[in-house]
Amino acid sequence: MSFLTGTQAECIYSMPASGSAVTAAAITAMSGATAANPPFLLPGGFFNPQEGTRPGKALILKGGGSWSTPTAARTTAFTVGMDTAAGTLGLTLGKTGTLTTPITTVTWGFDFELLATLTQQGAAASGGLLNVIGWVEYGQANNAATGTIGTAGAGNASRFLIGTPQTAVAFTTTTPYYLEVFNTWDAVTNAPTITLTNFNVYCVN
Repeated sequence: MSFLTGTQAECIYSMPASGSAVTAAAITAMSGATAANPPFLLPGGFFNPQEGTRPGKALILKGGGSWSTPTAARTTAFTVGMDTAAGTLGLTLGKTGTLTTPITTVTWGFDFELLATLTQQGAAASGGLLNVIGWVEYGQANNAATGTIGTAGAGNASRFLIGTPQTAVAFTTTTPYYLEVFNTWDAVTNAPTITLTNFNVYCVN
């Protein structure tokens, strides 16, 4: 807390358990998707005009987990979305292209952070706008290696910028949206797997 404004970042969601392991060759939610670990629903009207909710209001989404492609390289894609139907990608907040993994002979991990800032209130359908920018990073977990920056296979993490800050995401401010994290494997051959173990959503103002 800065003590300059009397406010602080508020954690409005913390995933209470790890998500289900994702092994499918299809876009699949990694975040909560069960009765015991339900998806997080951002209520409709969260960004509607009231004290403290106007252009400039922002959310930070943070999380990470573990993954493995133990016997062969695979391709994967990471996506963060806002959805009106849980488990079905609606609006993309940030995503990678198709990433080629190394063969993981040790434990690997990933983490991400995404900042979404309201830039237009908009009362009409799709009249609200969010500027979104962030990153996702992949590398060896429990890593004490000395290696070369930018070479993930040598024990060093690789970071990819996600979000499209040049093009705001249009959304309807009165609509409830699930905030979810997805993964897509290209194939199930050689048993690729990824698990989201941590996922938090913060309101920063």
